[in-house]
Amino acid sequence: MKVYIYDSETKEFKNEYSPQKNPKKVGEYLLPRYSTIIKPEEKTGFVSVFDGSKWVLKPDFRGKEVIYLESGIIETYKKIGELPEGVMLLDKYKTSDEYIKKINLQEKEKQMEEIKAQIDFLDIKRIRAMSEPEEKSDGVTWLEFYTQQIVELRQKLQEL
Repeated sequence: MKVYIYDSETKEFKNEYSPQKNPKKVGEYLLPRYSTIIKPEEKTGFVSVFDGSKWVLKPDFRGKEVIYLESGIIETYKKIGELPEGVMLLDKYKTSDEYIKKINLQEKEKQMEEIKAQIDFLDIKRIRAMSEPEEKSDGVTWLEFYTQQIVELRQKLQEL
């Protein structure tokens, strides 16, 4: 005979056990507390939870990374059962349209900041070039050269 032991708090299946025979009553066994003779079901991604009369399969996301959509907090999930509203598996979130849009927006903002930094750097060079009458090449002054680069960068910025 086998009995199936479950956790006293979560009621999830823990292990199976061969009980001792009852020395006072022939044909009976000594059953541990929080056990049943009903065999639990097994299914990948689920855990068997004893509801007092039968085993119920519940989703098991424990140990997986989840994201709280409203706050953006990422943590390792620790509960048995369905994920609450507003919580999503991180792997699934990373393939969602919302995540892809967010990453694209961050990349665009990063590019914009880089272009702005380049413009600021060229502006400093233009200021210096105003006091230098020297030509860069073929009739183009350094001021004209830097100004043209800034114009091109501002066009890229507008395209983003």
